[in-house]
Amino acid sequence: MKGYQVLMGYFPATTEATPKTDERKLIAPVWHTIVLIVIMVLLSLSQMHQTQKLSAMNLSSRLPLYIFMICFELSLLLYVWGLGLRKTGTRVSDLIGGKWATASDFGRDVGVALLFWVVVVAMLGAMNKILGGNQGALEAVKDLLPQSPAEMVVWVLLSVTAGFCEETVFRGYFQKQFFALTGRVEIAIVLQAIVFGIGHVYQGTKSAFVITIYGALFGILAAKRKSLRPGMMQHAAQDSFSGIAASILARHKYF
Repeated sequence: MKGYQVLMGYFPATTEATPKTDERKLIAPVWHTIVLIVIMVLLSLSQMHQTQKLSAMNLSSRLPLYIFMICFELSLLLYVWGLGLRKTGTRVSDLIGGKWATASDFGRDVGVALLFWVVVVAMLGAMNKILGGNQGALEAVKDLLPQSPAEMVVWVLLSVTAGFCEETVFRGYFQKQFFALTGRVEIAIVLQAIVFGIGHVYQGTKSAFVITIYGALFGILAAKRKSLRPGMMQHAAQDSFSGIAASILARHKYF
């Protein structure tokens, strides 16, 4: 909780309780958002079955799987842009927000991302203590972990792609769209976090709950900073680090 307060104190507070009306315009047709939510639900259900089969496949290389996952992340972003944003004249850069006009702008976002990482680690630790261990989630991702140097390189590429695409889709598209529909930033943050959690149900209900909280923290960060850049950096860095670290630990039988 203390880390969260520090994080919030670092961010400049908005001067208005509610953003301006022109920020509430829909960034895509409502049907487009409904279809995307349905896609997320169906894919999550499908992944529950695919994850169970993955351990039995005994993959000799995970590179084709990683490349498929990269293409999938990009296809989600393409759907959001091609069939959604273009219809309202919204640019992807409008979702991302912020800018790096100077080196100090970049450094500031790096600092925010690192501070946010501390908050995320504290949250994950607290959730693990409250909910207990989650062996099911570990088993769900264990077979996805990189094994060779080549797989580790592509894993990092996958993590960067996921960090960019998922933050754009969830904290950018969904959060702005839900705000346009409800007029409440806090409701938009909660709704996008729920959709984000649903997308990870294949890891188990405990993990889905934790990831929902995780998504809400990213939503708060995006709302406070009015930019997805720090979240993208933290998301990509954490996925990269946790995947490689978990792979090394698994190789030495630590879990």
